[in-house]
Amino acid sequence: MSNSAHIVHFFRSDEEYVRAAGYFLREGLEAHETCVAVATAEHHRQLDRYLRESGLDPDLLSAEYRYVPLQAEQMLPTFFDAQAGIDQDRFHRQFNQLVIQAASRGQPVRLFGEMVSLLAEQGRPALAIQLEELWNELSRQHSFSLFCAYKVSPFTENPRYRKLLHSIHSHVVCEGA
Repeated sequence: MSNSAHIVHFFRSDEEYVRAAGYFLREGLEAHETCVAVATAEHHRQLDRYLRESGLDPDLLSAEYRYVPLQAEQMLPTFFDAQAGIDQDRFHRQFNQLVIQAASRGQPVRLFGEMVSLLAEQGRPALAIQLEELWNELSRQHSFSLFCAYKVSPFTENPRYRKLLHSIHSHVVCEGA
């Protein structure tokens, strides 16, 4: 991936999750990068609290299109159907457009997401891996940093999947391992 990073973090607790994801977002926002967070509603509340405690205003940053909070539970069904699986064309159209819009400010783009973790938690590890690969495809067209978060589970602790997850990502944070 040229000029891109694909980071994975395994977390055991929400506190660990918020600390890692919040730091990733805060670091980007402080560098004036455009940050997109695709997280669950509960995690958005926790991330917003983290950002406020760090002296940042997520509402103001969102109004300035420097911080784009998206709901993982709402984004996933836009390209994924429980019966049909992942529609690769819809994924590429949707996220290609999102990255283009985020980059329109002329600043680097950071994406944080937990849609892959939602798929893994639903017992769909092969689809989580497929989604990771789609992000890698997208990174060959656009430059961005992507930070994925997985709740530690039988999926992430399975040696076969763990090795595969490590190989798909350019950086691995194993705090929760």
